[in-house]
Amino acid sequence: MQCKDIPDAVFLDAVRAAPANVAGWRTRFDVHERLEEALDVEIPLNLLMAKARRLEARGLLGGCTCGCRGDWHPSDECGDSVYCCPPRS
Repeated sequence: MQCKDIPDAVFLDAVRAAPANVAGWRTRFDVHERLEEALDVEIPLNLLMAKARRLEARGLLGGCTCGCRGDWHPSDECGDSVYCCPPRS
């Protein structure tokens, strides 16, 4: 399985389906669980993180994709367009 095998919309829906904290962030552990449920397949952590990095680079996902926190939110839910989710060009 590769990043291209995980549709962007399915990944972002998994982020939205994961329980959010007060600030709206979702943990990578909860997102990982929701994504595996949605695709009905085991997804290695390195693949999950690679897909998250690609979505972040394209401006679709906000948060930390380096692996230290793993707190994410869809960029359309972001309240900080300066530091977290700059507008896509």
